[in-house]
Amino acid sequence: MFDFTGPMEALVEDIVRRLPALAHVRTDRLLVTVSRARRGGLSGTYARIFPLRFEHGAVRTTRRVGRELHTYEMPPLVYEGRSILYIVTFLLPRFQNLTFEQKVATVIHELYHVSERCDGDIRRLAGKNFAHGHSRQAYDRKMEALAAEYLAHPGHRAVTEFLRPRFHTLEARYGGVIGRRLSPPVPRLVAREPATRRARRPAVAAPPVHPPVQLPFPFPTPPPARRPGRRRPGT
Repeated sequence: MFDFTGPMEALVEDIVRRLPALAHVRTDRLLVTVSRARRGGLSGTYARIFPLRFEHGAVRTTRRVGRELHTYEMPPLVYEGRSILYIVTFLLPRFQNLTFEQKVATVIHELYHVSERCDGDIRRLAGKNFAHGHSRQAYDRKMEALAAEYLAHPGHRAVTEFLRPRFHTLEARYGGVIGRRLSPPVPRLVAREPATRRARRPAVAAPPVHPPVQLPFPFPTPPPARRPGRRRPGT
């Protein structure tokens, strides 16, 4: 059986070591996992990164939900003694069926989302879509350029050979493909309180620096409060 996790971890280590743009990534705070793509073909997501902290690396965040303020807390994730701040998941077999260059660019794409402080938050770029900046196409071109920069190093061949075959070839060669599977932790609702009435806005309001972070998994929705029912006379 081919264990996808080990070779991918070695590739991530090599990419971070060779690319100055990713020198801030601490691989000991990153966990590589795999997941099964629900549909075949190349259409869909190839990989995703799960940040395990809120904006600026905060463990807690508060947001308004209806007439209440809900405070959420991200539970810690410790794996083999390591405090994990990011989970990078590759969807198989879809990821492995990309071209060789596309696979390398996809790995770099996910690593580039790690914030410059590597604090569990994602890198926040200028623009409405702070994950990819003003243009997704420009972001993808930057990842392709970084992939070409990495592949210009001849030493990459020792850790990229597993990316060359398609998934069915790996499966046939090794009798199957396995990998580490792990569901990302979900933020916990730890406090809820009535929201105060919003203060009147000033004449000139300062624009927010960044919109709130949208995690790739939903916040848990608390059950609605039960209203006491009316009792019928004589019951």
